[in-house]
Amino acid sequence: MVVPLIVPAPGHLKAIMINNNASRTNNPTVDLILSALGATEMKISNDVSLAGAVWEPYTTAKQWELRDDLPGPAYGDGEKIVYVKFQSVSQISDVFSASIILDTTPPLVGAVPIIINGGALKTDTRQVTLILNATGADLVEIFNEIDIENITGGTIYPYQNTLNWTLSEGNGIKTVYVTFMDVIGNKSSFFSASITLIGQTVSVPVIIPVSSPTTKPFVSIQGTGDPGASVQINITKEST
Repeated sequence: MVVPLIVPAPGHLKAIMINNNASRTNNPTVDLILSALGATEMKISNDVSLAGAVWEPYTTAKQWELRDDLPGPAYGDGEKIVYVKFQSVSQISDVFSASIILDTTPPLVGAVPIIINGGALKTDTRQVTLILNATGADLVEIFNEIDIENITGGTIYPYQNTLNWTLSEGNGIKTVYVTFMDVIGNKSSFFSASITLIGQTVSVPVIIPVSSPTTKPFVSIQGTGDPGASVQINITKEST
């Protein structure tokens, strides 16, 4: 008895889904979920006519490239449609399709992406207000200069035009870096703004003395002080 071809198979909503039915992706390589009860082979294409597609063994999961050699809409960002047809030993199905938006474009950044305290040159408090300017951003990641060196330690917030931020400790020029992101992972370059922090209390560094004489050419020196504070150490040798 030949099992009739049923599309989609019972328990499945669709004959073909892209990235588990996601609406957008920033990667042209996607995962297809396929469903046809009784199917033995299938054809897949980015073209509605299935031009150039060949029959291949039926499988319920397959990686697929949204970009291919077909002319026209297969190139660039925008809506991408994937078409599939199934066959069994006795039947060939209609053509089924699924679509997804390919979006590889990072958020659009304004002429002045970040302003600190309305463009003020100085502040006497570490608490500042950032004004951000980007279109299509869902998230923003913010770094102080001490974090940006290894691109670690940034704080991610939902994107908004105004955010409160805390500068790093110590007097001096403070630079704040930002990068804008959307929910599918497209990320802008880094942008920055600076302000001079003044009026902060600076403690005098304290060096903990070595407890006893040593004959070793190297010693460990410990102490406390504000981040970025300069410490001058003079070493003298006593004659015995």
